[in-house]
Amino acid sequence: MIEGNVIAALATPVGRGAVSIIRMSGSGAKEIISRCFSRADKLEHARMVLGIFDAGEIKDRVLVVLFESPHSYTGETLVEVHCHGSPEIASRILRRLVALGARPAEAGEFTRRAFLNGKLGLDEAEAVGELINAKSAAAVNAAMDGVRGKLHREVEGIYNDILTVISAYDAAIDYPEEDVEEQTAEQALPVLGNAAERLNALIASYSQGEKLRDGFRVAIVGLPNAGKSSLLNKLLGRERAIVTANAGTTRDTIEESYEYKGVLFTLVDTAGVRETSDEAERAGVERSTQAARSAHIVLRVTDISSPVFLPVETSGKLIDIYNKTDLKSNARVPEGAIGISALTGEGVEELKEAVYAAATGGELSADGVVLTNARHYALALAAADALNAGINCLVGGGTPDLALGELGTALAQLGKITGANATDDVLDDIFSRFCVGK
Repeated sequence: MIEGNVIAALATPVGRGAVSIIRMSGSGAKEIISRCFSRADKLEHARMVLGIFDAGEIKDRVLVVLFESPHSYTGETLVEVHCHGSPEIASRILRRLVALGARPAEAGEFTRRAFLNGKLGLDEAEAVGELINAKSAAAVNAAMDGVRGKLHREVEGIYNDILTVISAYDAAIDYPEEDVEEQTAEQALPVLGNAAERLNALIASYSQGEKLRDGFRVAIVGLPNAGKSSLLNKLLGRERAIVTANAGTTRDTIEESYEYKGVLFTLVDTAGVRETSDEAERAGVERSTQAARSAHIVLRVTDISSPVFLPVETSGKLIDIYNKTDLKSNARVPEGAIGISALTGEGVEELKEAVYAAATGGELSADGVVLTNARHYALALAAADALNAGINCLVGGGTPDLALGELGTALAQLGKITGANATDDVLDDIFSRFCVGK
């Protein structure tokens, strides 16, 4: 375990609240806190102590907790000061710690130290960042799987299988009798085949992982006055879009999100599609077309009292909605469509369930190992290409040296996921996206 110089930062958001937390990590953290906390002599590992923090011009009654190295988040001696949530108090405490020898932490430096001290793999550290930015229950659960090392264990297992084969070939090359190499190949191919299968399953999971992380985009399209903005408001449960009887009220796309069964849905309310000479409205109609093309799901809203078919171009799933059933209760809703009243809310819950089913197939599960990170996905693809090239080399009778070169490349790509061979440039890029106190 390596203890660096002492760093300190606010670990809670800037602003007023009930409590603010200032975090300090490094080999001199205990000495620094002893010079400004009245009951520092009572501190022991993982036990909160109530006392007075002397910040110079002000004093505050605080709770302080000490985590002894290596049993802390960073692996270093770590101290947290829980003070009253005044920005002035938090600022004074932080300045006092810096005056006593700490330095302001850089973005993501606490988690970077956790990685460097072996407390987290690089993929687990990245999952911490995803957890902080999670926007739905599904995203939280997927990130927590990453923090708990679910992906790390799977990648490490694939890595170790390939490494076992490389080690066996290294031994066989030392004894170049022909039958030894043939025997090694017979034993290696099933192991590599299993590794390739597991890696391909990871790659295939990324499509699901993106949706667990970011949710689904749902475009609401239709003719003017079909009730698109009213539907947006009903799905959100609040008045977000302006609704009037005048056609062309919505001229630009409006984006708002709601959560249903733990999954995030981002609604895109669009301008009514029609021919118009108004330049602003025409631009809105074009954006409507673009929104439909890029959406995971398109809700095509039709006024049931005057149904006119609107062609929609999309690569997503299309759900037909017939609105204003309250005005024409006897009207027949076509088979496969959903009848609603965006005014009264009739049919809206049924629509939410239909949108969820269209998005997830009825269930979006993260029970298996799921890739949610674009960097991991790109590295897994590169590793799979090299692994398959190595397997093909062995099956096709190529020399072991060529196969070993490809397998070594696969290992290098997998190691970049877990951080086994991460460069400083990669670490700088990853941790620069973290907040200062994490």
